[in-house]
Amino acid sequence: MELNRDYVHSRLRQLAKLDRKRDVFGSAEHNYRLNPPLGVDAVESFESEHRITLPEDYKRFIAEIGNGGAGPYYGLHQMGHDESGPWESCNLVGDLSIPFPHLTAWNGDGSLWESEPDIPGHISEEDEDRLMEQWDQILEEEYWSPKVVSGAVPISEIGCNLRQWLVVSGGQSGFVWNDYRADQAGLFPLIDSTGKQMSFTDWYSAWLDTPTMKMPKP
Repeated sequence: MELNRDYVHSRLRQLAKLDRKRDVFGSAEHNYRLNPPLGVDAVESFESEHRITLPEDYKRFIAEIGNGGAGPYYGLHQMGHDESGPWESCNLVGDLSIPFPHLTAWNGDGSLWESEPDIPGHISEEDEDRLMEQWDQILEEEYWSPKVVSGAVPISEIGCNLRQWLVVSGGQSGFVWNDYRADQAGLFPLIDSTGKQMSFTDWYSAWLDTPTMKMPKP
């Protein structure tokens, strides 16, 4: 299915009327409204700046239908933004031109979780804090590094620091991935009821059809 501007905006108006009290999760944030589209020139400038070619369906949506706003969970991010603001304000997004490093679900490399401290009951509070600071540093460098999500852009916040990303470089380009690192459940591809990986169009269309879509399970 190809997302059509007239259909998307018509469907958003229908959803807004059906959910007048904004009971659907996240609807009070985006209010079933899309931001103005960026236009092709601005999107192509973004591609040139980051040395990438965006998935065609996402590029068309941002350029012609809307640059963020109404969408799954708390809504679709503006291009170049996450839930906190511009990417430059955080250390979340990696190099978009580097191929996304995963083909299957990932939850840390090698013996990462074997490094997690097992705090003995007799340890002092100071020593416990020291061990946990060391563990947090390991997680920051290995689990939360922007390199883990190189080649992908954040497109939506599910809530509680759980996110969804659209891969824009590498073999998984065009597919949506879930980011459950905040729950120590790693990254895994978004799939539909038939087991098929979901593209941006699949993801957004599923929400238009069922705005109360459930959170993906790791």
